Amino acid sequence: MFCSTWSGLRLPGLESDYLGWLKNQATADQLSHRSRLILKRLSVIQVAVNASNGVTNVSRLSVQHKIQVAYKGEMVAKDRQKSPGSAKAEVGEIDTRAPFQSVKDAVNLFGEGAFSGEKPAIRKPKPHSAERVLAKETQLHLVQKELNKLKEQLKNAETTKSQVLVELEKAKRTMEELTQKLNAVTESKEQAIKQTESAKILAMQFEEANSDGFTGTNDSWKQDLENARGQYTSLITELDTAKQELRKMQQDCDATTETRVAALKQAEEAELAAKANIEKVGELSKEISAIQETLGQVKLATLHAQQEQAKIFTEKDVQRKACKATLEESAKQLLTLKKEFDPEMIQNLEAQLAETGEQIGSLKKQMESVKASDLESVRTVTLELDDAKGSLKKVAEEESSLQSLVESLKVELENVKKEHSELKEKEAETEAIVGNLHVKLRKSKSELEACLTEESKARGASDEMIATLQLLVLETENARKEAEEMKDKAEELKKEAEATKTALKEAEQRLRVALEEAEEAKMAEVNALDEIKNLSERTTAARASTSESGAKITISKDEFDSLSRKVEESEKLAEMKVAAALAQVEAVKASENEALKRLEATKKEIEDMKAETEAALKRAQMAEAAKRAVEGELRKWREREQKKAAETASRILAETDVSSDSSPPIYKVQKYQYQPGKAAERRLEKVKTSVSKKVLRSNFSGIFSRKKNQIEGGSPSYLPGEKPV
Repeated sequence: MFCSTWSGLRLPGLESDYLGWLKNQATADQLSHRSRLILKRLSVIQVAVNASNGVTNVSRLSVQHKIQVAYKGEMVAKDRQKSPGSAKAEVGEIDTRAPFQSVKDAVNLFGEGAFSGEKPAIRKPKPHSAERVLAKETQLHLVQKELNKLKEQLKNAETTKSQVLVELEKAKRTMEELTQKLNAVTESKEQAIKQTESAKILAMQFEEANSDGFTGTNDSWKQDLENARGQYTSLITELDTAKQELRKMQQDCDATTETRVAALKQAEEAELAAKANIEKVGELSKEISAIQETLGQVKLATLHAQQEQAKIFTEKDVQRKACKATLEESAKQLLTLKKEFDPEMIQNLEAQLAETGEQIGSLKKQMESVKASDLESVRTVTLELDDAKGSLKKVAEEESSLQSLVESLKVELENVKKEHSELKEKEAETEAIVGNLHVKLRKSKSELEACLTEESKARGASDEMIATLQLLVLETENARKEAEEMKDKAEELKKEAEATKTALKEAEQRLRVALEEAEEAKMAEVNALDEIKNLSERTTAARASTSESGAKITISKDEFDSLSRKVEESEKLAEMKVAAALAQVEAVKASENEALKRLEATKKEIEDMKAETEAALKRAQMAEAAKRAVEGELRKWREREQKKAAETASRILAETDVSSDSSPPIYKVQKYQYQPGKAAERRLEKVKTSVSKKVLRSNFSGIFSRKKNQIEGGSPSYLPGEKPV
């Protein structure tokens, strides 16, 4: 029966392999179960044929034959399970004695399936084999799902890797931008230093120009001062902008460090995910190798099963031939037995045979129903096998694709490991550089704070000095304005004095003219008096002569009137000339008195102006001395600042050269790095600044006292064109 059930299974490829594997799994159970069924059926047939002795002997022999075949088949199956690689198999011994009396009995006993040319039906396998197939399919589905998840995780890892690379490129760009900003700041600082040097040179030129001639270059000095102040304010604004840029750069450095830390964390997470994916891929590869081993075992089992089927088919052909021979012999024996036995016994046997035939018919129906159910189960199994075959093909294709993917992933993982190691090295270098930069930044922060405090103090001192300079400049300007006003007043007074001098000269000329006219009038009066005396003498003489002679001089009235008129007119003219001369003399005296008063007032004003100009010149000299002292102190302070800036620049350049020699070319960053041990120098500089302030104040006081002593003890200053008193 087992041979007949497995004779129809000639499936190519994976179906035969799978069925051979199922056969090896369930041969022992099926053989034991089928041997029990055969024993039950043969016991039923034996009970039905117990009536005749010959038939009972035949049935006993057939039962013994069947039991031997089943038992030996079970033993062969067990031996095959013990040694599946052996190609040899034991074959059960066949009893060639005639177990049947007729062909009809043999046909009824074995059924039509044993002698028909059709292939017998396949027995339904046990359900636990199908459950195993379903379990394997579920495992394959789970493996596929895990592979899909791993693919997604690998894609996520690639995306995170690309993001990390993008972020690293951004960090590199930010570092390059920061280096460019630092270079720009250093350039701006150098420009500021150059501008301060040019401003100092200009200040020196201004001082030289001021020392050459202060009064003539007042406007140019003011313009130069304003330009210097503008340059100083622009330098302060540039320093403030540079400080703001440094703060922004520090913030950018902090942001880049944070982004790098986040990128490193993401890279570590991606590495962990890649490691987990690699472990899962290894497990899946192990499972796939186990499945391949099971498939190889199934193929070997199918080969063994096919060999066993060929052997079983040959044995079956031998058994058929032997059965045919035994049937012929049994038919002959039945004929001889029919001749020997009675008809009553034959009728009884025929009745028993009819009953047994009915039982055999019922058994045939049962067998047909079992065959139909077996066919349906075989169809379902074939369909399941087709599905399993397709799924196995898909699994094989997916396995090949997965192997290629695993190889590509291994290559990519190796590349990623290499890149990650390179990135780790670069990140270690960058971390070292960043650590050095952080240390430098902290030092620079502390030094910047100290510099800011010093700058604030210096600014306070410079503000005080600028305020004092502004006050001194205002005082000098006021003194200069007062001096100019006094000069203008002196010039006006000089002009007035010259005008008064000219007026005095004109008055003197008028006095001279008036005196000359008065003298002429006096001379005219004297002449008139002389003429009058002469006339009177003449008249008296004439009168005397006339009196003496008694004669009279006769003069006409007209002559007498004209003479009298002339006398009166001459008297009047003389009086008028005398009055005019007296008036002119009084006017000249009054103008002389006024001119003298004006001269005295102008002399007093000139003396006051001289005193005020001397005081203004003293103030201007004191302001110039204070200005020179302040400028000298500012020059010294600037020289100190320039020396400090040059020292810091040289240190920064040396440290940047050292860092450029030690660090890789990609991550070169020029940073301010100050050497340790500068606290004492800063303290000394603070002490120097405080001492310089004290010295400034003492210098101011000494300069003012010396200038006062010089001005008080020296000769007074005079305006141009004036003579010393």
